[in-house]
Amino acid sequence: MNVSRWIDDLEAGWRDRDPAAIAALFTEQASYHQGPFGPPHVGQEAIAAHWAATLSRQKDPVVWFGAPVGGADRACVEWWCILHDPATGTPRTAAGCLVLRFADDGRCAEFREYWHGAQEIASTPAAGWIR
Repeated sequence: MNVSRWIDDLEAGWRDRDPAAIAALFTEQASYHQGPFGPPHVGQEAIAAHWAATLSRQKDPVVWFGAPVGGADRACVEWWCILHDPATGTPRTAAGCLVLRFADDGRCAEFREYWHGAQEIASTPAAGWIR
């Protein structure tokens, strides 16, 4: 499994505002947990819908990822982004961690995301953070 390539494809889909491309990175029955509470988005259609809604609330993403860590079918990777509100242009910064489990074909079967956000600031990661 090439985790760095998977992350690059996720970043490209995010930057290109392409929820279908992002959903294609997941298995047909993948579970996508955004935070520890609430039910997951299950399956490519639900993941695409989640990303379509997410992308509608942001513009001009600048995204960084840390170096992935993990084993053959599991990985964790930190991320950082600066986004802007599409209506007001106000910046937002968010940072978090992804926990991924991959299927044999290289697509993600289980995705867990934990993050924190800061409103009205555009803050870049500390030096040395980027992979």
